[in-house]
Amino acid sequence: MKFELMVALRFLKESKGQTLLIMAGIIIGVSVQIFLSVLIGGLQKDLINSTVGDSPHIFISASENRPSSFITTGEGGVVVSKVTESRTLRNIISYNQILEDLNRDTRFSAVSPVVNQQAFVTRGGVQSTVSVKGIEIDNGDKIYKITQRLLEKEGELTGNNIYIGIGLSESTGLEMNSILELRSSLGSTAFYKVSGIFDFENQQLNDALVFMNLASAQSFFQMDGMISHIEMQIPQVFEAESITRDLSKNYPDYKLVSWQENNQQLLTALNSQSSSSYVIQFFVILAITLGIASVLAINVVQKGKQIGILKAMGATGGQASRIFILQGALLGFIGSLFGVVFGIALLEGFIIGTRSPGGDDLFPLTIEPGVLLFSVAIATSASIIAAAIPARKAALLDPIEVIRNG
Repeated sequence: MKFELMVALRFLKESKGQTLLIMAGIIIGVSVQIFLSVLIGGLQKDLINSTVGDSPHIFISASENRPSSFITTGEGGVVVSKVTESRTLRNIISYNQILEDLNRDTRFSAVSPVVNQQAFVTRGGVQSTVSVKGIEIDNGDKIYKITQRLLEKEGELTGNNIYIGIGLSESTGLEMNSILELRSSLGSTAFYKVSGIFDFENQQLNDALVFMNLASAQSFFQMDGMISHIEMQIPQVFEAESITRDLSKNYPDYKLVSWQENNQQLLTALNSQSSSSYVIQFFVILAITLGIASVLAINVVQKGKQIGILKAMGATGGQASRIFILQGALLGFIGSLFGVVFGIALLEGFIIGTRSPGGDDLFPLTIEPGVLLFSVAIATSASIIAAAIPARKAALLDPIEVIRNG
């Protein structure tokens, strides 16, 4: 192999123009591949983070009993179709055992029982609808990061204290320590003190979301001992579907929904982004492969006489073939290393160029070593494959014919 490596290096040095041309193609191709992979990956992570990062990933709620029909035989043998009336169950009763089981499950980073109901706010003669979430702040905060989003706070989420969004505060004129009157759909009315104002950076949530203590919500909505559902969060968001299927076996009487089921459009967009990125990267690698194959094929013709002399001196067809395989491997490996450096430089330039006036990044980009190693491996493999056809041609050269024809 030492002989083949020495000859391969000599051929590359003698054809500097061709070598630099191939190297430039590999460098550009690998840098584009890395840039696209990291950029699309960062964009997707940021999109997922902003959409489901600080929200539940799995929901458990009570199953809905729907009216069902059946056929029976009436008087005189007459077939009669009947419909059984059934009350739709909307709340979970006796949920403590479920919570204990879920809290012991190490797959979950947060488990929070929730009362989630609509209520009405009347202020200045104007009535508006709000969504009330009753939570245990220690558990709910792990999911929603409420304390981090509070702009003002003058009390804990206990008793009759509530937290409202900045949008609701501005539209109703409610300030810290203001008294808010809430009326439930059942007609009950209660008064609460605004003890915190939050900003979720989401207009819909800021305008219509109210947090209160779980026990207070149960009392207000006449749900003593009941909750609307259980919300869970997991470290790896894309494992939600498989975990949901697994939990469904343990809780067949409950309805389990993952965030993927509620965000089909988001998943479609993410898959489209990934597909577009893979297609572009595939054609970039294909262009590199074809370029290397064509240049090395020309190189075989140019070096034909030298190969013929080497074979006449005792070099085998396998050795002649390995010379060009090694050229492809060297070009791919060295070119991809430079491509990695150039790709990182492109990403750094993109990060600097898209920063806000305040110096904040547009969205976080993480350059993972695995992506870089994968790009090097792909480029090197593609170069070796590209060198296979010229290598086979070199192995089949007849030294007598080559030397005779010059």
